[in-house]
Amino acid sequence: MIYIVGSILAIMAVTGGTAWLVTSRWPGRTRRWQVTLAALSFPLLSVLLFVAALVVTLIDAPNVPERGTVGMVIFSMVFFLVYAVAAGLVIGIPTAIFAVRALRR
Repeated sequence: MIYIVGSILAIMAVTGGTAWLVTSRWPGRTRRWQVTLAALSFPLLSVLLFVAALVVTLIDAPNVPERGTVGMVIFSMVFFLVYAVAAGLVIGIPTAIFAVRALRR
């Protein structure tokens, strides 16, 4: 339960922060552009962190004494990537809409 609540709060914080950044940095852009960029911020951040973790895992793979464990680590990271992207879109889109609407006023 704590993981779900923490995920929701993290998604809302990243999306809200991006909405604030987008509306303050590019106020002349359309509302649709600002909402889209804010809504995609958490999924893009998740993909970037996944790539960084994957690179570190693959670099460290020759040092792992047990065979097959690196594949399971990568499989679990892919599972959490799918969760992060899906949750980021489901929660991030409404959050981005409300945040951009509130910040444009």
